[in-house]
Amino acid sequence: MLARRERHGWSWVELSRRTGKPVWKLRWWHRRLAENPGARPGWNFRPVQVVEGAVSVSSRLELVLPSGVRILVPADFDPGHLQRVIATAGRGC
Repeated sequence: MLARRERHGWSWVELSRRTGKPVWKLRWWHRRLAENPGARPGWNFRPVQVVEGAVSVSSRLELVLPSGVRILVPADFDPGHLQRVIATAGRGC
């Protein structure tokens, strides 16, 4: 959205009208991304290590969040519950 604003020369009000996002939020993101160009909203790809081995019913998934929080997920996990755990861990508990 911010790149489109620059590309088209739109004002903050015009971008707000086109996206439905409030001007203050658009400007906040503009400042945040300008201060830290490497920070991008959303998920980023992370390197993974594939370990070969027998898969069993009790296999678990291990997630390590960018914050360093490690979450062990059982094979029969509830996706909704896992999303809530990740969201809570992402807020810094």
